[in-house]
Amino acid sequence: PHCGADLRATDILYTKPRGGGWDAGKVLVVLFGGMLVLVGVPLLLSGTALMGITRSLGDGHGYIGVSGIDLETDTQAIVFRPMHIDEMVMDEIDGPVMRFWHPEPGDFIDLKFTLDSNNGKDVFIGIAEESEAGPVFTGKTYYAIIDVDMDGPRDDPQITYRRYSGDPFTGSPADLGIWTATAYGDELTLEWEPREGDYWIVVMNLDGSPGVDVDAGLGVKAPFLDFIGKGLLFGGLVCSGLGAVIIYVAAVRKD
Repeated sequence: PHCGADLRATDILYTKPRGGGWDAGKVLVVLFGGMLVLVGVPLLLSGTALMGITRSLGDGHGYIGVSGIDLETDTQAIVFRPMHIDEMVMDEIDGPVMRFWHPEPGDFIDLKFTLDSNNGKDVFIGIAEESEAGPVFTGKTYYAIIDVDMDGPRDDPQITYRRYSGDPFTGSPADLGIWTATAYGDELTLEWEPREGDYWIVVMNLDGSPGVDVDAGLGVKAPFLDFIGKGLLFGGLVCSGLGAVIIYVAAVRKD
């Protein structure tokens, strides 16, 4: 009061203690981070499992399937019939261009057939539309595979045949002009991109003689499965990592 200094306080500065207390905002941030972690963990597990399954069942070339199926008959032909390949059609895609997309099954999967001859003869495999194969095989003698029962991908299948009696085939099956895809040899591989339709798969000796005896295999390549697995894995890593960072910054780290 004697020196002339102003005794009135003009500003009051309050500093909040660092790391003190939890407010509603921090709680919401931590809950959001926890939700990201909860979403990310299942994505990680799903992606890892899908990629593991495709690799464990694959043949090293992207195909998943079975091999070593023993097919044997005293007739001239073994026929898988019919194989239905349904067309996959997308609905109209609205947009400025108004485009239609009508993908075929071959845009999504590839099929691979393998045959190893057990009797030293060159064998033949052909794929034909049912409308083409039906008239040729009507009235001929052959075995048709009507059911394949498997408990697992590593188990031997139980195959049910039906015998059709008639006249013998003459000549080589390779000379028939009905095939969509063919391959022949004592060890052969046929890769095929399926298209919409109903198909017969025919296995014969290349010279048309009776007594077909082969070890067969079938593989399916679906590249999108690997992409889905990688996408799930990447999404899980992003969600889990982001959630962990949010929780650390909001709840653990000191300012």
